[in-house]
Amino acid sequence: MIIKQKGHKKSILKCFDLLGNDETALSKAFAYTLANDPKALFVFLQTIGIRNKKTEKNLEAISINIEKIRNEGRTDIEIRDCKKFHIIIECKVRKNKVKVQRTQYISSFDTRSGIQNILCFITQERDANVQKTNDIKIINFSWLDIIEILNKPALLQNNIVKDFLEFSSRNYKMNTLKEILIQDLSDKTEMKRFKEYSIYKRDETFGTPLYFAPYFTKSAKQGEGEGIPYLSKVLGVLTLSPENIDLFNEDLNQFTDNFNLIEQWKNGVKLTGSTIIKRGVESTENYENYTYYFLDKPLRLKKNLKKDGTIKKGRGKGWIAGSIPKNRNVSFAEFTKQMMS
Repeated sequence: MIIKQKGHKKSILKCFDLLGNDETALSKAFAYTLANDPKALFVFLQTIGIRNKKTEKNLEAISINIEKIRNEGRTDIEIRDCKKFHIIIECKVRKNKVKVQRTQYISSFDTRSGIQNILCFITQERDANVQKTNDIKIINFSWLDIIEILNKPALLQNNIVKDFLEFSSRNYKMNTLKEILIQDLSDKTEMKRFKEYSIYKRDETFGTPLYFAPYFTKSAKQGEGEGIPYLSKVLGVLTLSPENIDLFNEDLNQFTDNFNLIEQWKNGVKLTGSTIIKRGVESTENYENYTYYFLDKPLRLKKNLKKDGTIKKGRGKGWIAGSIPKNRNVSFAEFTKQMMS
């Protein structure tokens, strides 16, 4: 692994990048984030059903271990307050399945203690099933659930949380749930970036959709007209400062082996002149971090897909209506339905 490239003043890597990209690395990064950000820790505890107020006393009573060796095996993460709760977390990435672990660690809990016992599985697949065995609550999360839990303004004030979200999104391509991202596009520079360079630029965000569909607004005055004229496959997502794009060649080569497309992308990242809203403020700085979606050649739809223009109650449900919210994702089923209507 190259830590710092020749000709550059510093490394673009964050501490989590040094862990690698297997499931052990992701579980360690998650545990470290919880151990170093009390807000993130207590938000996670509340999400899994632990009612424990965020106080200094409660924080000091909590221990977080990784790879603890037990007779039943080695656990990924354990979070414990001896008087209140015991949580064992097992982590899987990509398509790795949870099989034997569902019962493997049941005997690791002391069910006579009277505290809350929770066995939590975090996998790539969405599974909302909640079970209870011998007074042990068994719950399931996807990694995208974890990203959504931590991707909150109050938590993003801590760089550790931001670094974890970037690390998990970048290295593990968390795209299982988000299918098609739809966003308004009206800025002239951004439309040029999309059309000529197959790039979509936005303020920092996390998670990777499978496809991107730009909605050309009426004010954009494009030849294609108002609506969604294109659908592009998302080949990769990076959060970076435009001046550092040349340091991400290794990542870009993982997205595609098309040299010409890579050069096109790099030129698209370097394109200047647009205004992006960052934390509610207009920004045109070229040295700030933005999130870039690296796209395949866009597919031209037979007709532009439009917003739900009705005034009925619940309009736009599953689709889009009015102003398109940030991170608006729709399903393939709904997108196809709109294409056929």
